[in-house]
This record gives sequence, structure tokens and C-alpha cells, in this order.
Amino acid sequence: MNTASLRHLGRLGKPWGHRGELTFQLEQAEFDEILGLGVLFVELDGLHVPFHVSHLREHPRVGAVVKFEDFDDPGSAAFLVNHAVFAPPGHEATVAVEDEAENEDLDPQDLIGMTVLDEAHGPLGTITGTEGTEDHPVMVVRQGDHEILIPMVDDMITGIDMESGSLVVRTPPGLVDLYRSL
Repeated sequence: MNTASLRHLGRLGKPWGHRGELTFQLEQAEFDEILGLGVLFVELDGLHVPFHVSHLREHPRVGAVVKFEDFDDPGSAAFLVNHAVFAPPGHEATVAVEDEAENEDLDPQDLIGMTVLDEAHGPLGTITGTEGTEDHPVMVVRQGDHEILIPMVDDMITGIDMESGSLVVRTPPGLVDLYRSL
């Protein structure tokens, strides 16, 4: 295959969540144009290396989020960060598409009963309720006698897996330690 004919789509960004996904900044393509591509070529050391797409979803803030097969955690996919992405000529395959609106439009009450995992502190407990206002909801997370209140803001929630019932968060430094010292 003549790799010179590959169409530039954009660049891979930072890891997204905890399942090996990466942000995908679309520069010369619209999401609908790349939706049916089952393989994307990533430029590594001047070579265009094909990677099979496990799933691809549109995201309003970052453009798209992509997960390649065989990369199941942020560390395994990190070497792809900041590399250019190209579409293969004439390649069409079915890709599993996740509905980002499902996560964006979640009612805070839908999260009750989910297990909360902090990227730095590990398991924090189970969401037992919510407090705060509609504009500023706060998760109530309990583990035994300990309770932690975590604001429900996009920057802190790095992943939601409805199937396994887990929510991954990145709390600000000191928040978990503050609650654990009470």
C-alpha cells in the first residue's frame, strides 16, 4: 500500500479514563467521516502503523475518544500520545460506537450504588446518595463509617462503566486524606 496516499485526520491526545482510551483531536476530518473506519494509521518514527479500532465515540470537548484493540489501560496506550493519525484508503469496517450523550446526560441519581475508584487512592466506597444543587451536585461516597463528598464535575470524573458499576475519579490533592482523617 502506498502510505503517501493516506489522508491526515488529526492527532492523538492524552489518555482518557482508565480503559486505554485516548483523546483524538480531529483536524482535517469530521467525526461522521471517520465513524466507519475499523483501522487507523498512526505515524510512529516516520512509519504509518495500522491499529485496529475497538471503539470510537464523539466527545463535545475533545472531538473524539478512540480505543485501539489490545490497549486496556492508560499506560499501554501512552506511547501513541501526540502522534498523527491517518485514514486508510478504501478501508471500511464496522466499529462499535458508544453514545457519549449517555454519559453526559446522566441523572446523578443514576450513579447511586456505583463503586468509586480514585486514580491515586484506589477504591473509595459506594455512592449512597447525592447532595448539593442541580447545577452543583455532590456524590456521597461511603465505605464503612467513612464518608467522602466528591463534587460531580467533568474534570474529576475520568470514566464511567455502567456495565461493571464503577466510576473512576481524579480527586484534588488532599480531599481524600481530609475525609479519612475525620
